[in-house]
Amino acid sequence: MTLTALIVVLAMCGQGNKALEYFYEMQIRGVKPDAITFVGVLVACSHAGLVDERISHFNLMSEKYGIRPSIEHYGCLVYILGRAGRIAKAEELIKNMPMALDHFVLGGLLGACRIHDNLEAAERAAQQLLELLPDNGGSYVILSNRYSSSRKWKKVKRIRELVAERNIKKPPGCILIEVDGVVHEFVKGDPSHPQSSEIYEMVDDMINR
Repeated sequence: MTLTALIVVLAMCGQGNKALEYFYEMQIRGVKPDAITFVGVLVACSHAGLVDERISHFNLMSEKYGIRPSIEHYGCLVYILGRAGRIAKAEELIKNMPMALDHFVLGGLLGACRIHDNLEAAERAAQQLLELLPDNGGSYVILSNRYSSSRKWKKVKRIRELVAERNIKKPPGCILIEVDGVVHEFVKGDPSHPQSSEIYEMVDDMINR
C-alpha cells in the first residue's frame, strides 16, 4: 500500500520517471502490485511520454499478475496512444474493449483527435460520445470547432442547430483551489470572489511583465 501510494502520487504530480523507479523497486523486492498500482504506473508512463512502456506494463498486468484491466486502465492506454498520434491504434483498442464504453475513454480519444487535427476519427468518437451522453455540451463544442477549422460550414450549422434543438448548455469552466484548509472556487466570468480585484490586478501585472 505504501509503495502504491507513492507511485500514484508521484505519477499524478508529473514525476513519471520517479514513479516508475519505485515500481521497479517494488518488483525487485517481490512486492505484488495490484490494480491501483497499475493505474499509477500507466499515468506515470503518460507523463514521461513512454508509449511502448505503457503497452508493455498494460500487458504485464494480466500476463504476470493475473489482474484484469478495468475501464480506468483502458482509459490510460487510449489517452497516451492518442496523445502520441496513434489514433487508429487507440480506436482499435476501444473497439476491442471487453466492457461497455466510458465517456472518459471517448473524451480522451476526442481530445487527441483535436490535438492531431484528425477530423474523421473525431467525428466517430463524438458520435459515440453523443450516443452515450446526448446532453454533453463539451462534445458539441469540440466537434463544431473541428468542423470550423476544416471549413465545413454546413456541418457547423447542423451542430449548432442540434445544440439549440436539444437546449444544450455548456457549463462554464470551474476550478477549486485549497489554501490553508480553505477551498476557493473560481468560475469563468464570475467576479464574486472577495479577493477578485486583487486577483485581476495580479493578472494584469503578469501580462505587463
